[in-house]
Order: sequence, then structure tokens, then C-alpha cells
Amino acid sequence: MLSLQSCKVESLLDPGATIATSATAVGYIDTLGWDEAKILVQFGATHATTTVTATACALSEGTISAATTAIVAFTGGTVTSASVGYVIAKAENTVNGSVIAFNVNLIDRERYLKVSVTPAVADYVGILAILARGHVMPGSDDGSVANNVTG
Repeated sequence: MLSLQSCKVESLLDPGATIATSATAVGYIDTLGWDEAKILVQFGATHATTTVTATACALSEGTISAATTAIVAFTGGTVTSASVGYVIAKAENTVNGSVIAFNVNLIDRERYLKVSVTPAVADYVGILAILARGHVMPGSDDGSVANNVTG
């Protein structure tokens, strides 16, 4: 079996969603039974390569689905500080858009993660979570995958 077959894919925010300037979009993930997550925040191609994709992009965690405790290492902003762990890069590509990827070890994390993103300009934003190293193989109806094709 391919190791990627045992992943769970969750679409947290439709990539066709337009988020207004200074508005914040959020997505929630229940990580129960999973040891790793890759979270992808995708931006449309509306940015010039001289501007940042977002003014804020962060993960927070909690024991309930509201997930309100910030994870500083996964908190992005325009400059680092005691509460901002990384600087959000400028847009890489004005044709295909840009992606911020979070690689998260879930072993010592709270059950729920919240992804929040505030685009620098009105933009299309999508959020996708890939959960891996599960304790139980996901069922055929788990996640947001319409077709699971293997080759």
C-alpha cells in the first residue's frame, strides 16, 4: 500500500472563496487520531511579487473546536516578535498564486487546530489540510476527497 493512501484530506475553505482586504477567513481541523498535518493556505494570483500575500496567517490550538491558544511558531506577520514566529513572504507568482505551508507535528498538540488568514488585498484563498500517520486507516467517506485514485 502507498503511504499516502492512509492520509485524510480536509478542505477547510473553498479555493473559490474571495476574502476581502482586512477580512479574516478561518478553518477548523479535528486532529484526533493523527500524528502529523500539512496545512496549505493557497492565495490567488492577484498580488504583485513586491507585496506580501497576507498580513496575518496563523495556527492556534485548543481542547474545543474554537481553538483559541496561539501557536507562536505558526503565527505569521510582517515582522517577528514574541508573538509572531515567522515573517510572511512576498508573493512568489502572479500567474499561479502562492502557498503558505505549515508542517505540524501533532503528537503534543491539543486536539483542535484553527487556521486563520487575513489577505493583504482582496483575494481568492483556499485552505487544505492533509492529516497523516493516523492511528486508524481512514474510511472511504472520510475527508473531502470525491475520488481516491491510486496508480
